Amino acid sequence: MPKILVIDDGETVRDLISTLLTKAGYDVVTAKDGEEGLERFNESYFDLVITDLGMPKYDGNEIAKRIRNSKRKTPIIGITATPGDFDKNYLDVVIEKPFSLEELTKYINSII
Repeated sequence: MPKILVIDDGETVRDLISTLLTKAGYDVVTAKDGEEGLERFNESYFDLVITDLGMPKYDGNEIAKRIRNSKRKTPIIGITATPGDFDKNYLDVVIEKPFSLEELTKYINSII
């Protein structure tokens, strides 16, 4: 069962993505902010990370940069409400909010 880390400071979005992915058969771990997300990432192995790009302290760009610098080959999907406010060098896919759950699932299935 693929393991996915979902990092989002928005509880509603985080819970919705987590519920969808759990029902689809994925093992999902969530984090409420970038700091907690990096802790979770360092504690375990993940097949995919989904992160909000606009968060305080450690935003999704910083999370993606740190994951890439960890030398792990973990794919990263960034979600954002601000198009163009991301670093393409560290992200595999960027999805703009609002997005459909079908769109997110399509990207996950193509990456995993």
